[in-house]
Amino acid sequence: MSGTPRWSPDSRSIAFDSRPGGNADIYVIQATGGTPRRLTSEDAADVVPSWSRDGQWVYFASNRSGAWQVWKVPAEGGAATQVTQQGGYCPLPSPDGKFIYYTREADADGPLWRIALENGTEEMVPGFTKRTWWATWAVTDRGIYFINVANAPPAVIEFFDFQSKSYSTIATLDRRRGPGLSVSPDGKWILYTQFDRSDSDIMLAENFR
Repeated sequence: MSGTPRWSPDSRSIAFDSRPGGNADIYVIQATGGTPRRLTSEDAADVVPSWSRDGQWVYFASNRSGAWQVWKVPAEGGAATQVTQQGGYCPLPSPDGKFIYYTREADADGPLWRIALENGTEEMVPGFTKRTWWATWAVTDRGIYFINVANAPPAVIEFFDFQSKSYSTIATLDRRRGPGLSVSPDGKWILYTQFDRSDSDIMLAENFR
């Protein structure tokens, strides 16, 4: 099973996580196709990759230290380095490359955090007081688009403005949302996932006991 694909800044490569042998690792493949190149091989879960703005590093979440933290590995391959110390999941770099934004929980809602790459300071995003799930937010140069989990259902897409520290409602979703949210480079479009239907079957098994 493979998932969470991310384009490289030059659009030539795609990073993703995959579990060909049951263990999750980070891979990179050329956008034109070919054989994926494995970047991690620890006996741990390495998931949800993202690229540094210069394309030199691939950030990802890993529990190899015993808890979820943000790590990075050279895009060309090599040893991975731990980035966060106080917990981290679903890392996304800021457009200016100065911060890595992330959540701390893999399967729970919570606030958003960031780490300054210059000095390693870890802090909650200043002024951001709401909660969201992993992979349901996107960082732009002006602020953060996110799905407010406190308003589900119905789910509400909101925008947090870095400068004014204010919130505005972008859209109210009429169906249950799924993981995934992305904003186009020009800020005019938002991609998100939703569940249109959910199916189940009732099965009959004969009891031979």
